[in-house]
Amino acid sequence: MVEEMTISDSNPPLLIRSLVSGYGRLGLFTDMRRVLRKMEDVGYCLDTICSNIVLSSFGAHSELSEMASWLRKMKDSNISFSIRTYNSIMNSCPPITSLVKDLKFVPLSIEDLKERLQKDETLLVEQLIGSSVLMGALKWCPSEGKLDLHGMHLATAYLIMLQWVQVLRSRFSAGSWVIPTELRLICGSGKHSSVRGESPVKALIKQMMVRMRSRMKIDRTNVGCFVGRGRAVRD
Repeated sequence: MVEEMTISDSNPPLLIRSLVSGYGRLGLFTDMRRVLRKMEDVGYCLDTICSNIVLSSFGAHSELSEMASWLRKMKDSNISFSIRTYNSIMNSCPPITSLVKDLKFVPLSIEDLKERLQKDETLLVEQLIGSSVLMGALKWCPSEGKLDLHGMHLATAYLIMLQWVQVLRSRFSAGSWVIPTELRLICGSGKHSSVRGESPVKALIKQMMVRMRSRMKIDRTNVGCFVGRGRAVRD
C-alpha cells in the first residue's frame, strides 16, 4: 500500500500515520517499523508528528528503551521535539508520574530526580533536557522573563520547571544576561482540569515555590500565574 502512494508532499500523509498508529497501539512493532521504512524508502520524511505517534506507541507498552532509542534517532535526524514529545515520554515513566503526586517530597533538581530513577528512565530524561522545548516556551527580554506551561501534562510541567530553575540560576550568575524587570510563570487556573478550578500543575508549582523559598507569588490579577521582580528572585 505504501509503495503505491504518489509522493506529493515532504510530510507523511494521514494514511501512513494512521497505519503507524494502528500497528503501534496493538504492539505490532515489527509491522510499525516496516511501514516507517517503506515510508522513508518512497521519499517521505519522518517528522515530529509521526515520531510522537511512535513514542506514544512504545510508551503504551512500557518499552522505555525503545523510546530512548527513538529519541536518539530523532536527534540524529534533526527532528524537533515538541511538548507532545515530552508528554508522551513523561506519561510513560511511572516513577515520575508517582513522584509528582507527592508534592512535599518531589525532587527539586534534575540531579536529585535522576537519583530516583532507573537507567532507562534516566536516559529518557537526559534526552529530553537536551532539546529546545524549554526555549520554545521561554521568553526573555529586559521587561519580562516568561515561561508558559500551557499544553504540558503534570510530569512534563515538572521537568520543564526543573530545567527553568537551572536556566535562571545560570543566567543570574553569568552576569552577561539582562535581568528582566518581571518574571512570570504561567501555569493555568484549572479551566481544563478534570476538576474545574483545581489545577494540578498550579498546585505542583506552588509547592515547589514554597520549598525553594522563591520570591515568586500568585499574581493577584491572574490566579493562573506566578510573578516576581527579577532582581528579587535572583537575590
